[in-house]
Amino acid sequence: MAAVVVASQFGVSAGLAQTAPAAETVAVNAGSIGLRTGYDSNPTDILGAHGSPFATQTINYDYLRGSLQDGIIGLNVKIADTQYDPNVAAPSTTAIIAASGAIELAPKLALRTTLTTSVDDNWARRSHGLQLRNRVEYDTTDFRFFANVDTGINSLNERNIFTLGDFLPQDENFVTRTFMPGFAYKFATGEIGSSVALSRVSYLATDLFGLDRSHDIVQPNAFVTVKANGVEVEGSLSPYFVRYDTTDFDDVKQLLYTAKVKYQTGAWTFGVGSSRTIQDTTLSFASLDVGLSHEASVSYKFDDKNAVSLLTRYRRDDYLNTDLWSTTFLTGFDFAHDFGDGYIGTAGASVRQVRRPDEVQPWALNVQIGFQKKLDFGDVPKAADAKVAEVKPKT
Repeated sequence: MAAVVVASQFGVSAGLAQTAPAAETVAVNAGSIGLRTGYDSNPTDILGAHGSPFATQTINYDYLRGSLQDGIIGLNVKIADTQYDPNVAAPSTTAIIAASGAIELAPKLALRTTLTTSVDDNWARRSHGLQLRNRVEYDTTDFRFFANVDTGINSLNERNIFTLGDFLPQDENFVTRTFMPGFAYKFATGEIGSSVALSRVSYLATDLFGLDRSHDIVQPNAFVTVKANGVEVEGSLSPYFVRYDTTDFDDVKQLLYTAKVKYQTGAWTFGVGSSRTIQDTTLSFASLDVGLSHEASVSYKFDDKNAVSLLTRYRRDDYLNTDLWSTTFLTGFDFAHDFGDGYIGTAGASVRQVRRPDEVQPWALNVQIGFQKKLDFGDVPKAADAKVAEVKPKT
């Protein structure tokens, strides 16, 4: 079945340059609600902070119906809200709501439109965005050509975590416009292709210090996906060039990439991944945040009802134009049990450590248990091993 792909406008991934085509009638109507609760010994990852119990509510919903010939409409909703002791940390809320449509313009030629709104609020970062994506794609059995035209409106506000400063007096607002043509060649087990994104990021005002953050982006991208003999490979390589309107910030040249490998054999599933991406930041005198991430996981399915997953993750953030950086190391496990009738129970624990210049946090502990109900409107409920990936430890 086809699915609507909602790609982030920051960084690069193979998914940024591709969307699975819909060649026949599709019908998806399913969701879930969940509750997780536990304790985190340092939810803000700062020296001297206190621990706090927490409760996380989750809502997920997917709707997709129709065919390209007659039109496809879709809705994807993902919401997670975590409440802490208000004396320790502010609530953390993430939400993505995407409404989509697709129609066949001519044989093998389709138009896909997606309107996405996103919210990512926590004690240190407030990010709100609205993006409209129009995509024209000519898809055959051997190749496909595509072109995206995106417009996004964003507001961003971050604490200076290095000085434990407060939020900026006002959010920084900017508009992003992107044009991205590309093509892909298909083969029996996957595809390989390339694209180039041309973007304009226009800030509506100078920042707190009167600096102009507006810039232009040129981002070529080569990508490949392969799936064969239980192995799934996804990768992309993308030079990233930024030119600022003024000399307030240095121009940027970075090499971004994604690399993911998953192997399944019997009851075991192994995965490794690495990426280098970029996102906007409001940190004083910093132009962009370059994030380097490495991850490894292994899961084991005991039977149709029980599965366990182990995860290790490392991330480093470098704030360009400054000497500021931050690293996070996390390792933990999750256990999932399928009670049947769509009811999933989970339990997990993780430890993590954060480092910043001249500052090393003590190890933090996160323990949690959860319960989730699959809202079955036609799809078969997922087994426990499929649910493990949805309840990974706090990042």
